[in-house]
Amino acid sequence: MINIPAFRIADYRNLWAGAAFNQQGMSGEQVVLGLLVFQFTQSTAWVGVMLAVYFLPFFVFGIVSGAVADRLDRRSLLRRIEALIAINMIIFAVVLALDLAALWVVIVFTLITGSLRALHQPARVSYAYDIVGGDKVVSGLGLLNLGSRTGQLIGALAAGAVMARYGGPAAFLVLASGHGLALFFFLRLRTAGKAAVINRVPMRQNIREYVLELRANRLLLMLVAVTASVEILGFSFATALPELATTRLHLGADGLGMMHAARAVGGMIAGLGLTFMGALQRRGLAYIGVIFAFGASLMLLSADSPLLATLAAVAIVAGAAAASDILTQSMMQLAVPNALRGRAMGVWVLAIGFAPLGHLEMGGLAELLGSGPALFANGAALLVVGGIVAIAVPRLRQL
Repeated sequence: MINIPAFRIADYRNLWAGAAFNQQGMSGEQVVLGLLVFQFTQSTAWVGVMLAVYFLPFFVFGIVSGAVADRLDRRSLLRRIEALIAINMIIFAVVLALDLAALWVVIVFTLITGSLRALHQPARVSYAYDIVGGDKVVSGLGLLNLGSRTGQLIGALAAGAVMARYGGPAAFLVLASGHGLALFFFLRLRTAGKAAVINRVPMRQNIREYVLELRANRLLLMLVAVTASVEILGFSFATALPELATTRLHLGADGLGMMHAARAVGGMIAGLGLTFMGALQRRGLAYIGVIFAFGASLMLLSADSPLLATLAAVAIVAGAAAASDILTQSMMQLAVPNALRGRAMGVWVLAIGFAPLGHLEMGGLAELLGSGPALFANGAALLVVGGIVAIAVPRLRQL
């Protein structure tokens, strides 16, 4: 890993470590929140509602977050958001400890933390581009993804184990401490960021230019449409995990923690693969292959299988999801000029912000048919999407 060019840069190493500790919180909170909602309601549909609320800010703030990432010092933005996430987790831990948490309280907390993470994502990825440059962006983002997945692995296992033994308040305090470490590494960053130095354009004009760029850049618009479709049909599998852990595996918090850890392992493998590929050619063709793999792996996960087979299927699904993220991020970064890269990542956040529709769809379908048939149906739909993109969107194949 040390021989990878991006990792020789001190700021990149600090960003990598900070992202890892940030993502331990994101993964861990999904374990705790998913189980809390399922315990409150015994309903996968309500888990879908919770995750829809979690990702709703990614859609609502998509344009704003990209404009903010272009307007402000990304380094300072990362620090401020990280501190707010840690404080929010500590407050929620206290609420849980005082036994004040009802379903609506969980939903409100979910909305707040989702909003903060929607602002964090484009700033983090654009800052990585500032450090490594366009020629190393795929390997740089792949390595950053690896660090994030490592954090997710630790966070999921820690949250599941701590919640099972000591309860939700202790789990959130552990996750908050991880965000404190992330803040420590972000405070060590020295590069301000090329496009983030000074931008005095009024925010309204900044956002108007963002919308005009999206309308004029047909390639970027096409990437948004495909990414949103994959997000709705593929990434919504997380909605089914609390039910699978509770009713199929009968393992509760530990089982859900292991499932989210398997997600992290799959993402780590995908991140490593893309990192060591270096300057990947024909990203669009690779992305189409990932869509097909995503659909097939969801159909595999739908089968009623024992623990190890289920964890393996989750890892494969997550690997396809991670590869999809890395490829779409890199393609969107390369589709715009340097000064608009924050907004390009805002477009990506907007695209993944369609996740609420997917979580609602998966929750409702699982409530009607069961989680297995719902996963199978979405997997089959992804295969159809992959076929349509391969045939009808030749420009994507040429990227």
